[in-house]
Amino acid sequence: MKVNSAMARTIVLFPGSLGDFLCFLPALQAAGKHQRSLVVVGRETTRAFLEAFVCFPRPVSIQTVSIDDARFARLFVSCSLTRDADLDRFFLPGTSVLSWFGASLPQLKKNLEQYAPSRFTVFPFFSGQVESHASVYYLSCLGEQGKGGVHRPPSVQLKEPWLQWGVEYWRQRGWESKHILIIHPGSGGQRKRWGAEGFRQVAEWWRNSRDREVLIVLGPAEAEEGEYWRRYGHVETSLALPQVASILTRATCYIGNDSGVSHLAGVVGARGVVIFGPTRPEQWRPLGGGLQVIKNTRYREKWPAREGISLEEVTPEQVLERLTIGLGCAR
Repeated sequence: MKVNSAMARTIVLFPGSLGDFLCFLPALQAAGKHQRSLVVVGRETTRAFLEAFVCFPRPVSIQTVSIDDARFARLFVSCSLTRDADLDRFFLPGTSVLSWFGASLPQLKKNLEQYAPSRFTVFPFFSGQVESHASVYYLSCLGEQGKGGVHRPPSVQLKEPWLQWGVEYWRQRGWESKHILIIHPGSGGQRKRWGAEGFRQVAEWWRNSRDREVLIVLGPAEAEEGEYWRRYGHVETSLALPQVASILTRATCYIGNDSGVSHLAGVVGARGVVIFGPTRPEQWRPLGGGLQVIKNTRYREKWPAREGISLEEVTPEQVLERLTIGLGCAR
């Protein structure tokens, strides 16, 4: 399905978290090629990313709306004979709709037919149902493909005020001549997290040199772990998404799990290592950058439902080898 270039305004409904959205971003860029206006309905992280980055080579008006907006809840209830004035104003005449939300719910399609007749398409959200990378799947929904069927890294640029925020962050800490390793030990669930002892060993190894520092970024789910991590580096627990993006652009190297922050590291071009356990890098690896994946397939075949990624599955030695030999981060 090709996006109708005659449509001046397209509403995109996408419910995914940060990592999902960054896999979806090449498709959003494809949808915006010929559009004057995009309305992206998604999560808070989607809004924060689109406000912080330049994502399109030419000017495109981008409006972001929360997926939790009460108007959209009405799309998932039984179709009413009485039209909703708020939805009428939102789905203006001539607006097309692309939704990766509610593909299995017939009432959504009935409601969209009422407010955007014959101008909408609903696709299944990617949950690993096909063998390709998530980005390739989303592009294929629009009749586009990555080169050779390979996932396509998005081309984005962090806006100048946020780039300067990172410059000032470095200056305040006296890091201008330092090599900084950024560690994000968290993820969306415990099952995708490498053992803390592994990250600790890597952090201590990195700090053995006088010209190196470790910056550990924790999300809301890991904020309570701050006291533990402060023993091994500088810790940030409350950075906004654009701030995280800014420091990632300046990192010497990065290490993390399969997480939204790792996807963000890839998009901004960071080098480093991403550790995979129960999820498949063929489908979910971050796009762009110089990120290398480590996944011990042999152990995952033996313990597919194991909670977390143990140091028996991925050893600190493996990670250090990638950082030093594979990426030359410590030189």
